[in-house]
Amino acid sequence: MEPRLRASPEQFSALIEFMERHGDLSRPQAGVQGRLRADRLWQELTSLLNSIGGGVEKTQDKWKKVWADWKTKTKKKFSLIRRHASGTGGGPSSRQTLTALEERVVAVIGVSAVVGQTSIQEQGLSRRLRRRCVKGICMSAKVSD
Repeated sequence: MEPRLRASPEQFSALIEFMERHGDLSRPQAGVQGRLRADRLWQELTSLLNSIGGGVEKTQDKWKKVWADWKTKTKKKFSLIRRHASGTGGGPSSRQTLTALEERVVAVIGVSAVVGQTSIQEQGLSRRLRRRCVKGICMSAKVSD
């Protein structure tokens, strides 16, 4: 029988609980001390996750990849759900929803990490541009004279 490659539900649960307590470790605080703290916490998290029975054992770098992949997948799913909800009617509603763990991932990384910060004006563009958003997709168009 092939060894288990995917983390167990218990490991995913422990991973999100740790991130809720300590923040997103993939985005450490600035400076050397912030990076050292994040590295120490990743070591602690790796030991914790590898000690969970019935799960997989991974290196620190592999657990970092699990977290990065989980965030990416959750951001994409959240964006698709949000885009579908803001679209015009006419079709069946989306049956896709975030799981409880995915909702917790969004809470840890912040909604602005997924949808961006709409209150921040783009810089470096001519003042003669107008921003237009349709179904969650924003574009800048030159205003005619």
